[in-house]
Amino acid sequence: MKFLSYSFEQLKQFFKILSSEEKVAHYRRILKEAKILLEKESSDIDQLKKLSKAAVAIEETTEKELLKEFNGDHPLREVNIVVYPKEDGSEVNYLFSLSYSSELYNVREDREKALYNAIKSNDVEIIKHLLIILLPEDPKKIDQKHLTELEESLSKSYEALKLNLSRDMKNYLEKKIRFVSFLCDFKCQENLIESFTAQANVDYQIDKFLLSLIAKNIKEEKMLNEINGMIEFLEKHERFDELEYKIRRLKSELKNGKSKCQEEVIKVIIKEREREKKKIEEEYVKVKNLSEEREKLLRQLKRLSVGFNEVW
Repeated sequence: MKFLSYSFEQLKQFFKILSSEEKVAHYRRILKEAKILLEKESSDIDQLKKLSKAAVAIEETTEKELLKEFNGDHPLREVNIVVYPKEDGSEVNYLFSLSYSSELYNVREDREKALYNAIKSNDVEIIKHLLIILLPEDPKKIDQKHLTELEESLSKSYEALKLNLSRDMKNYLEKKIRFVSFLCDFKCQENLIESFTAQANVDYQIDKFLLSLIAKNIKEEKMLNEINGMIEFLEKHERFDELEYKIRRLKSELKNGKSKCQEEVIKVIIKEREREKKKIEEEYVKVKNLSEEREKLLRQLKRLSVGFNEVW
């Protein structure tokens, strides 16, 4: 398939002059090769991107009805690929596609486009994957320029798409934008306890971030245990909310027949998630009120005479 080396515009011109039969034949060959590549443990990502580009060019120059036969088991749609460009795993990339197109979005090559389409998909899991790549576990390692650009990209896409976003996507994005915005301003803060006190309401990510930094300055074992206990309590509540979303999503997929997994497999997964959710509810959620426990810790922290300077 020599045309794989063409630019996207050249591909569109190439396929425009072909007959419907020729385009369908090329499309079938492209999908066959893509399926073979994706089944390998170490896919040729560059080749996969070329196949994706050619498939999109055919999709844009061919009547949808002619390609309908490929919708059932399409290898280039709903793809999620994590790539480690360096052998030591020091870098990571994420490529994905959505259910209606063969286009592979590349987080490293076009972050703005990838974020926009991930948000537009209303699939919280996809945007989570993207932000794991763009916002590593230790945000202190990211420079301010990157954080500011990320906040701008997220906010811009959210504003452009918010009227069509699901409740779950809105809730997730609002929390994530708030966290990234907090990180952007955090260098200006001089006292960690004051920063924690300034947060009027519970925010899982901001609270865990600040408490983890405060804990590094605590030498008193009892106080340290209190802080670590609150971090665990926040994590459990966060996991509880996440499980509620995942169970709701799985049940919806089961009802609508949208899941790629077998029905029995989905039912087993739902039961496992419900079992975990119930365990957290019985051991944490019902036992103590999160807001009250947070307020109690706040009062203890305020009494500390230790100075907490910036640890950024």
